[in-house]
Amino acid sequence: MTWGPVVSREAIVVNQVAARYNIVQVGLASSNTLSNRSVYPYTVQTFPTGRAVNEAMVEFSKQMGWTRVAFIHEEIESFRQIIAVFLEVLEREGLQLVASEGVKDVSLMDVHLQNLKRQDARIIFTGFNKAETLKLVCQAYLSGMYGAKYVWIAPSWATTVWWLDASPSVIHPCTQQDIDNVVEFMIHFNINQRQSDLHKLDYNGVKPLPSQYDYFNSMQPISNIAYTYDGIIAIALALNKSLPGLQRLDPPRSLEEFSYSDSEMAEVILRSADDVDFIGLVGRVLITNGQRRTDKVYIDQAQSGALVPVMTFETQTRRLVTSLDSTIKWQGGFIPVDGTTKRTVILQVSWAVRATIFSLAGVGIIMGLAFLYLNIRYKGKRAIKLSSPPLGNLTLIGSLLLYASVFASGWDDTDLSDTAIVFKCHLERILISLGLSLSFGSIFMKTYRIHAIFTLAVKRLKHIDLPDWKLISGVALTAAVDCAIFTLWVALDSTTVESRSFEPKLNMTEPEKELFDVPVIRYCDSAHAQYFIIAIYGVKGILLTFGLFLAWETRNIAISQLNDSKYIAASVYVVCLTIVLTVPTMTLLADDVNMTFAIPVVAIVVVNTTVMCLNFIPKVYLLVSVDDKDVRISIMQSMGYGGETTGIGSSSGSQADRTDKLSKQRSMVMQMVLEQLCRHLQRLQHAMSVPM
Repeated sequence: MTWGPVVSREAIVVNQVAARYNIVQVGLASSNTLSNRSVYPYTVQTFPTGRAVNEAMVEFSKQMGWTRVAFIHEEIESFRQIIAVFLEVLEREGLQLVASEGVKDVSLMDVHLQNLKRQDARIIFTGFNKAETLKLVCQAYLSGMYGAKYVWIAPSWATTVWWLDASPSVIHPCTQQDIDNVVEFMIHFNINQRQSDLHKLDYNGVKPLPSQYDYFNSMQPISNIAYTYDGIIAIALALNKSLPGLQRLDPPRSLEEFSYSDSEMAEVILRSADDVDFIGLVGRVLITNGQRRTDKVYIDQAQSGALVPVMTFETQTRRLVTSLDSTIKWQGGFIPVDGTTKRTVILQVSWAVRATIFSLAGVGIIMGLAFLYLNIRYKGKRAIKLSSPPLGNLTLIGSLLLYASVFASGWDDTDLSDTAIVFKCHLERILISLGLSLSFGSIFMKTYRIHAIFTLAVKRLKHIDLPDWKLISGVALTAAVDCAIFTLWVALDSTTVESRSFEPKLNMTEPEKELFDVPVIRYCDSAHAQYFIIAIYGVKGILLTFGLFLAWETRNIAISQLNDSKYIAASVYVVCLTIVLTVPTMTLLADDVNMTFAIPVVAIVVVNTTVMCLNFIPKVYLLVSVDDKDVRISIMQSMGYGGETTGIGSSSGSQADRTDKLSKQRSMVMQMVLEQLCRHLQRLQHAMSVPM
C-alpha cells in the first residue's frame, strides 16, 4: 500500500499501472474516473469524490431559482469525467446545461468566454487547476463577465483563499484588484471542514499526543496538509486492520512478505482500507468501496478577501441549512438570475373596454327585445300591421344576433383550448353574417313588395301576390347561403389557432429578475380563409346593393306609412361609412388588442342600433301618438305616381281653345288614372290585409 498522486490527471495514469503490480494506492485525487473498479481495482480515495459536490451544486442552484447553468473546464480527462457526472445529476434534477466549453489552449480563453456570453450563460461552473483558474478570472474581468449579472462557481479543489497574492506573471495583464473584483461573491463548495473540537480526534481508540495539538492548531486555514495527514492515518489503520486477514491466508503472511505478484495479499489490504472509519482533522473519514463518504458539503462565499461559510448541504437528507453566523450576499442586493426569462403573455381586452362595450350591447339587446315585444304584442294595430310584423320580427332577431356577436367577440379566451377558440371564431362570424342577412334582408324584402306593387300593380295594372311567407322565404334563402358557405368552410378548410408575437417588454415590477413579457395575440386562420371571406363579403355586397336599388326605386312613393326608402338609404349609408372608417383604422392599430376588439364591435353596435331605431322608432311613435282608428294610408302628390294640374293661358283665341281642349283631355285622363289608382289601392289593401 502506497500514498498515491494528489493530482487527478497524474493518478489516472499512475494508479492504472500500479494495479498491475498489486499495489493499493491511497491518495487525494478525487476524479470520478478513479472510482471505476474495473480499471482501477486497487485505488482508495481519501478525498471525497465530486458526487456529493454535484448534488450540493444542483440543490443550491434550485434554491437560488437557477435552471440554466454553464460549464467551462480544461480539456483533460479528470475534468471531462467531472462534467460527465455533473450532467447526469443535471438531467435527473431537470436543470439545463446551456453551454459547455472545453479549453485546450488557455491563450484562447477569451474565445470560449465569448461563446458563453452568446449563450447568455450567467451561472458558470469552472474546472481548472489553480494557474488556469487565475487566467480564467483575469479574462472574465477583461470580457466584463463579472458583477451583479454573473455567478462564478470555483473548482472543487478551491477550499482556501486561493486567489490572494497571485503571481503577476500568471494574472497578466490584470492586477490583483481586478482578480479580487471578479472573485468577490464567488461560490465555493467545500467537502470537508476542519474538525471544530480537536479533542474529538479519534484514530480507532488512539488519541494524538498532547504535543501534536499545538501543531494541529497551527493549520489555519485548513490545507492539503490536513487531508494528507488523515490519508496517512487511513493507510496506517488499514494496514493494522489487515494483519488478522493476512494470517488467515494460506500460507499465512505478514506485511514484510509483500510481493508485487501477490494479488491475495492486495485483496486483503484493499478490504481493510474499505472498512476504515475514524474522526480526523477534516471530520469523519469513512471509506466505502474505495471512496470516502461525506455527510456534509459546506458552501462558502468569497467576501472581502475571505471565504465565509454561508450554507451547509446535508447529503443524507439533501437539505440546505443556512449558516447562523453569516449570510450570503449578492452585488446589487438581489439574487442574480440565470439569464433573461421570456414569459408569454396572451393579450386580452381590458375589463374596462370589455365592460363598456358589453354595457352598450346590453342596452341594445334590451331595446331590441322591447321592440320585438311591441311588434308581437301589437301586431294587430294598424301602426304595426302596415309594416308587416313577421318581417319586422326577423329584422329584430337579426339585430339581436349582431349584438350577441359582440359578446362572442369579447369572450375571454385566456384559458380556452385551441378547439374552443376555433369554435368561438366560427360562432362570431356566423352570428355577424346571419344577423346581417336577417336584419337587412327582411327590410329589403318588405321594401321589395312595395316596389313590386307600385311598379307592376299601379303602372302596369297587374295583380301582385306577395304574401309574407314568400318574402320570409327570400330572407331564409339569404341566410341559407350564409349557412352553406360556413358549412363548406368548416368541412373543407381546417381552421387552426395561430399566434403573433410582439417585441418583448421588461417587466418593471422586478427589473432585477430580467423577466421579459412577450405579448402574444392568438387568432384563427386557415389555408383558404380568404376565399370564404370573399364569398361572404360578396353576398353581403349584393344584399346592400339590392337595398340601395329598392331605396332609389321607391323614393317617390307618397304613402308615408309604407315607404322606408329614406330609412334604407340612411342605413346603408351608415354601414358604408362605418366600413370606410373601420377598415383603415383597424389596419393601423392592428397591434392594439383593445382597439382591434373595440373598433369592429362599436361599429356593429352603432350600425345595428341606428338601423333598428330608424326602422322602429317611427312605428312606435305612430303607435303611441295616433289612435288606431285614425291611422290611414294617405296619398299625396308625388313625382311619378301622382298628378299635377297646370293653368295655361294664351294670348289668342285659337290658342286658348286648343289649351282648353287639352286641359279637358288631361282632366279626363287624370280622372281615369285616379280611378285606376283607387282600384289598385284596394288591391294593395287586400294584398297587405290592411283595412282602408
